[in-house]
Amino acid sequence: VNASRQETKLMEECDQLIEIIQQRRQIIGTKIKEGKVVRLRKLAQQIANCKQCIERSTSLISQAEQSLKENDHARFLQTAKNITERVSMATASSQVLIPEINLNDTFDTFALDFTREKKLLECLDYLTAPNPPTIREELCTASYDTITVHWTSDDEFSVVSYELQYTIFTGQANVVS
Repeated sequence: VNASRQETKLMEECDQLIEIIQQRRQIIGTKIKEGKVVRLRKLAQQIANCKQCIERSTSLISQAEQSLKENDHARFLQTAKNITERVSMATASSQVLIPEINLNDTFDTFALDFTREKKLLECLDYLTAPNPPTIREELCTASYDTITVHWTSDDEFSVVSYELQYTIFTGQANVVS
């Protein structure tokens, strides 16, 4: 009967662990997808900016080619000045072409390391109760309203607290707390 209860408890605990892992996988997967969408949006905006820059440059090149065909020297000088100013402005704004997103980005903000969790799962086993502490009576003291108890523990477990029970001996009856 005890073994059956332990098997049932094991199955319940493992099912809970699996459920937690599946929930975390869904949450982290959603975050990755959201990051991907944001990066694709930024990349699409960069592509649109680059296309506009190419269109402006193509228009500028066409205008420059047309002015080079101009036979009238006075008219050529007038259009050349205008083209030179536009080339200067286009050159100054060409910094737009520097990519904001590294295309080789490896989603470093989503670095996943399950090493610790894997080790914990591999070490799953029955719990063993820690050894009780050894009371060091020579260091224990008692005064009117204070009792100080010193103990040592040779256990490898990290015990956070112990429950201390004490008995007050009176003339009539012993009181246990």
